[in-house]
Amino acid sequence: MTDPPPPTPAPRKAIPAVRPAPAGPRPADPAVLGQRPADPVALTALLAEYNSLRTESLQAISNRIQIMNFAFTSLAVITAAMITSDLPRGILIPACLLFVPGAAKASLLIWLGEYHRSQRAGQGVAAVERRINSLLGAGEVLGWESRLVSSGTHMGYPYIATAVFILSTGVLAQSLGGYFLVGRLAPSPTLRDDLAVVGGVLLYAVLCETLFLRFFVRRWRAIRSATHSG
Repeated sequence: MTDPPPPTPAPRKAIPAVRPAPAGPRPADPAVLGQRPADPVALTALLAEYNSLRTESLQAISNRIQIMNFAFTSLAVITAAMITSDLPRGILIPACLLFVPGAAKASLLIWLGEYHRSQRAGQGVAAVERRINSLLGAGEVLGWESRLVSSGTHMGYPYIATAVFILSTGVLAQSLGGYFLVGRLAPSPTLRDDLAVVGGVLLYAVLCETLFLRFFVRRWRAIRSATHSG
């Protein structure tokens, strides 16, 4: 009796070749680093707040431009109309010396309020940027407004020019009021009387505009220092 043939060994499966890992750092795993992935609900809420604050800031900037254009145009037209007006001098003189300069200052205060609004919105945008970057944990993803706040590049001369631009209508009206006041002294004014009226109106105009401009600059700097560093 012959022995049975030995069993045929099973064929070996081919072992796939191990490919080398690609060069360069591998992306960090939040679980390995002990960080939690960004909360999508919180991220969505922060992005909505970011867009809302950006819209408010842009709207405030647009309002400032409209206020400046409307105030200067309307006051200049009113001042020009008073030159050819047939109204009594008793009405024109107070309008030139009080109403037009006061309206110019009121317009500039409204402009300053919109400036403050835009600065608050910009500061809020910078705070939201930092919160989003912290939530993502991926460096400085958003940083435009934060760099503007911290860089100290906030320009001052456009705002001073705006104030002088609007206040110039008040100065023009005050000069016209002085002219009407000198004419009211007719028919027998003397050179001394004319000089006294012109000097008084000039002193009044310089004092009013200087005091208000100092107040405006002080308030503008206070708003700037509260919302900007550097």
